[in-house]
This record gives sequence, structure tokens and C-alpha cells, in this order.
Amino acid sequence: MTMTCSWRKAVSAIFYSLAIPHAALAFEAPPTAQAEAVLGAEATGPNYRIDPDVRSDGLLRLFVLRTRYGAFDVDGEDLMRERIRELQALRKLQAMSESDVFLKAAGAAAQAPLAFGQDLIKDPKATLEKSMSGVGNMFGRVGAAINNRQANRDNVATSLLGIDAARRALGVELGVDPFTDFAPLASKLNDVATASALGGLSIRAALAAIPGGAGVAVSSSSTAETIRATLVEKTSAQIAEEVKATLARLKVAPGVASSFVENRRYTPADLLIMARSLAALRADNTQLFIARAVNAETREEAVFQRHRAELLARYAKNYGIGAFVDIGGVPLNHLDDGRVIALFPFDEVSWTERVAGMFQYVASAAPHEHGQPLLVTTGELTPMAKDEVGRLGWTVETIR
Repeated sequence: MTMTCSWRKAVSAIFYSLAIPHAALAFEAPPTAQAEAVLGAEATGPNYRIDPDVRSDGLLRLFVLRTRYGAFDVDGEDLMRERIRELQALRKLQAMSESDVFLKAAGAAAQAPLAFGQDLIKDPKATLEKSMSGVGNMFGRVGAAINNRQANRDNVATSLLGIDAARRALGVELGVDPFTDFAPLASKLNDVATASALGGLSIRAALAAIPGGAGVAVSSSSTAETIRATLVEKTSAQIAEEVKATLARLKVAPGVASSFVENRRYTPADLLIMARSLAALRADNTQLFIARAVNAETREEAVFQRHRAELLARYAKNYGIGAFVDIGGVPLNHLDDGRVIALFPFDEVSWTERVAGMFQYVASAAPHEHGQPLLVTTGELTPMAKDEVGRLGWTVETIR
């Protein structure tokens, strides 16, 4: 099984056109990196390995991830590190599912749906009331589901049985996205959540059943840490409702916000992180950013847009980042001093023909009356790329 999503499509979506004529006289082939040099000890793990030679498309590194579940093309360091965390969590879940306490709960869970169905036939009112008792935000869940049908990622039956809530709690405890699109992890999360919800196995007891016990939690970004409680407590529809309310306060049109939360390339966790990051940024014209993010066609682009929103919020005060501004069709930002800043989470920028066309297209539209525009990236530029971007009138900085 191989992922066919390509960062090339993502770049096209963000920058409109890469086939723009330009004046550069020479180009370079992106350098090949070594997986261990990029990822350190995480280049290999007990249940995966990454091909040692890592190619690049001039902006992002292109990894080949090999697992017992198949081979996956993974574009970009951000998504690669996310997959590594997910594989670490998957290994923990596999160990959990082989424990005696889990097998006992799984056996009980196998009988639970049958018993629930029989009770539903005998006394539907009492059964439904019993299944919903003690849930303080029940009415919020109902209203959110009705108002956000297209954005809802939960199943009616599994929600009623408590499986969705158990999956969210389990994912958060393991430090991964409970709504992950990584099929092997999603399947195992559902298995363990089903045993937990229907077999009477608490998440704490399930985690304690893992051999070795300690070290269960997998590292996650600081931004993700701030949304842990929300992911546990709220359904995907409720999260969509919160995201739309946040975007409304940022003056994003309702139709644009609805299209954003309904794009399945983003998980509810992505949507929540982006909305809260943009709220922290408090930049005018936020709709420019969301209107571009709505068009994400791949998981890679969705992760890229999420990371960009996080970076903008994180470095807002450092650089004095202000309103979004349309520069050649790309949502960049004004600085307090009037200059333009382009902040992007690129892995490494090489001066390929396609990248050169992209930069020249954007540079030709960027105003210079308040000083040189500023390009800030998370990855280094090759010497040639740095020289050529400088020739286009941009100052370059790298952040970590």
C-alpha cells in the first residue's frame, strides 16, 4: 500500500502557478539527505524503517516509510515525524491488545452490542436513557451534530456506545491525533476503544496493562498539548462548531468557515489547532488564509497549513506579524513596519526551475516601498537558493 498524495499538488494549490517564466540562468538538483542525519535515532524503529536516501522536491523532503502494514510515501518532515509518533503509539497499542486484561475485556465487549440490542428491543426508553446518563454536554453534542453534519466524523452507533469517546481519550493519552488518517493506527485505536467502552476496561487500566508500563505517552507539539481536554471532551461536530465560532470572531465568512471544517483532509484536531493559532495571532484579513487553506487536496498540504498557522502565532510578537495580505495570490503578512513577511515551514529550499518560478512570481508582486520583504523558513536555503532569493530583493532568515 503506497500513499499517492504528493507535495507537488500542495505547492500548486498554495502558489497558483509554478509555470511562470523567470530570468534565472541556472538551476540545481535538490540534494539527497540521509534519513539519520534528518531524523536522528528515529530514522528506524521496532516496527518501521525509513529508506536511508531521502530525496527532495526543492521545498520538502520526500521520505519512504516501510512498515509491516505496507510502504508509505511521506512528503515533509512534519508529517514524517507525525507518522513516527503514530507508529510508536501503534506499538504500544499492539502490546496492550496482547495483555490478559485486554483479552478479557475484548471478550466481554463482543457480547455487549448483543445485550445492548436486546435491551433496546425490550425497553428502548430506559436503555437510551441509561446509555446517556451522566453526560453533561449531551445537549451540546446533539445540537452540534445537527448543525455540522458534513463536518461530523463520528458514527451514531459508536457514539451512543461510548466507543468514540474512548478512542478520543486513548489517542490523547498516547499523544496522537484521535482522528488520525493513518489507517493502521486508526484501526487499532478503534479495537482498543471498543474493548474499553463495551468491555468495562478503563483507559487508565488499559494503559497500565502495557508491559513495562512507563513511557506510554508519545511526545506531541506544545500546541497540541493545549487542546488535550477539548479533544477528550468534545465530539468532532462540537469541535467544528467551536472552530466556526472562532473564525466568525476573526471575520471569516460563514460559507468559507463551513467549507474549511468540512474538508476531510484536515482532522478535527488540525482544525482546532489552526483556529486557536489564528485567534492568538489576531491578524486582520484572516479570511485570506482560510480561503487558501480550504483548497487543501492532500494530507500533506493540510499538515503544512496547520504548521504554518502554528508558526505565525508562535512568532507573531518576535517579528511584529500583522494583517494578511494577498501577494500574487499568496496569503502573506504585513509587519508592523510595513514590510511583507513570508513565513513557511519548508524543509530545505533548493533553486530548482519550479521553485525559481514560484519565488520570482511572488517576488514580482511584493511591495518594496517599506523595505525589503522578509522570507522566514524553518529549513535552510542552499547557497544558490539564498543568493537567488536575495537577488529578488528578499531578506532571508531561518527559524527552528
